[in-house]
Amino acid sequence: MPPLKLTEVASGFNHPLFVTSEPGDANRLYVVEQGGTIRLIIGGVLQSAPFLDITADVQQIQYDEDERGLLGLAFHPEFASNGRFFVYHNTRSRSLALREFRRSASNPDQAEPQAQSTLFSFPVLVGNHNGGMLAFGPDGMLYVGVGDGGGDTSNPDPDNNGQNIEVKYAKILRVDVDNHPTPPAGNLAGGDPYVWNYGLRNPWRFSFDRCRGDLYIGDVGGRLFEEINIQPRGEGHKNFGWSVTEGDVCIQNDQSTSCDSPTITPPVKRYDHDNADGSVTGGYVYRGSKIPALRGKYLFGDFASDRVWMFTWKDNVATPSSPTDLGTPLNQDLESERTIQGLASFGEDAAGELYIVSYGGTIFRIDPE
Repeated sequence: MPPLKLTEVASGFNHPLFVTSEPGDANRLYVVEQGGTIRLIIGGVLQSAPFLDITADVQQIQYDEDERGLLGLAFHPEFASNGRFFVYHNTRSRSLALREFRRSASNPDQAEPQAQSTLFSFPVLVGNHNGGMLAFGPDGMLYVGVGDGGGDTSNPDPDNNGQNIEVKYAKILRVDVDNHPTPPAGNLAGGDPYVWNYGLRNPWRFSFDRCRGDLYIGDVGGRLFEEINIQPRGEGHKNFGWSVTEGDVCIQNDQSTSCDSPTITPPVKRYDHDNADGSVTGGYVYRGSKIPALRGKYLFGDFASDRVWMFTWKDNVATPSSPTDLGTPLNQDLESERTIQGLASFGEDAAGELYIVSYGGTIFRIDPE
């Protein structure tokens, strides 16, 4: 593995939470700011005008590390021709909304200010554990991460949403945006028609391996463990255990499922809150061209400590295999603990290169040294 470094791409953002590019164009990066704006970087230059500004509709943060705001962004696979994209955010009326917007027909560097539609919205329960990730899967469906609705470590999942398939909370949802509101065929039967996976506390960031199609989920833990869960391509309807289990420990908060139930899929990786770690940030499998030795490796990190690790998942086997061995630490090589101020998200551009979003206001690219 060659030495790696973090290259600053742009700075001066206000609580950035995510970075991505539109399909097929790695020259244009879009940065989600928590307050309700999406900023555009073209050829490394931050544009002065926002691509989208929905600040008036977005719940504004009330305290440091508030989990509400503009949380997710995904471009339609055919964005170049149809200009469609989707955002997920807290509204000022205390709801969570998935909405569709369009690129401006007269100016490709800006979006139309008004939403085309609201695909769905549902009440905010406590204010935290909102999830926030949006990503199109290899099947062309839009996947949406939703947390369990909130609570604290002394009262995990107070409404027992994790195991309740009739609600959207604590789930990965699967939506056919081209035929909405008709739910896509193949979703989990017997509950809310958009449920794909369940038993998740707060799936803040997840991603699909663009080569193999496997789904990697970083699920933020409570009292015990942070988790990386994996769903192999072609599978679904996984129960990741919350709030019956956390990591591989039985907490039995929800009595509807036993801790030894064969329906529960344990995490591939888990770690406790020693050494200043405390909030997992799911990442991506590297599929770029600049760092050949990194191809096929999954990178993830922690918001609280700014540490970064990598491991390999292939043929349903993780290397290293132990759930508590997180893989190769990259934080010293990247100097991430010194450079990043809150590892809010990773990002992937259209060429497969990876980025890190510092909540303090900077976007970095992972490069060979």
